[in-house]
Amino acid sequence: MLESLKQYWYVWLVLPVLIIIAVFAGIKASKAVKKRNEIIRRQTEELKRAKYLTEKYSDLTAELCASSDAKELAEGVTAVLQSELDKSSDPMETYSNAEKWRREVYALFYFDEDCASSLSFFFKHNEKPLPNEALNGLEDIGLTNIRSLACAMWSMYDDKNESVSLDSGRVDEIDKKFKNIYNQPLFFEKIKLYISENI
Repeated sequence: MLESLKQYWYVWLVLPVLIIIAVFAGIKASKAVKKRNEIIRRQTEELKRAKYLTEKYSDLTAELCASSDAKELAEGVTAVLQSELDKSSDPMETYSNAEKWRREVYALFYFDEDCASSLSFFFKHNEKPLPNEALNGLEDIGLTNIRSLACAMWSMYDDKNESVSLDSGRVDEIDKKFKNIYNQPLFFEKIKLYISENI
């Protein structure tokens, strides 16, 4: 036995390396499982929230509108329309046939969500009709200063607008201006007023 251990001495050198690899693989697998569980937990919470909002705001009244938190109200109107789109065999037609104010609130809610990164993020990551609906919505809620910046940004990302090309320096400049003037509480209060005028 002792002779064979002497003969295969190099196994003793390999063994600690194998132990380290096994520990490292175990830690990595544990992190992957944790990350996966966190994603599932977040998705479950999002589904529960969407269900709650859809139930709460599916029958929107003037009283419910007046008593609701402005941001939750916009999220609720969005959740109801999203639920209709999810159930539809033709989501684009369903969206097109929804009332103008609902389409615009939907677009504005995602506008705010994406603009947490930057104004350019919204226009870079969304296709028509969402950008156009957001621009119409900004006009209808009376945020003309935000709309002018959004129009300037959209003109660079709109692939049908061949008269303006993408200028990264201009994109950065508009993003900074937007960040300096964007007021989220005011944005949602304006949306709440817009909803109350249209329900």
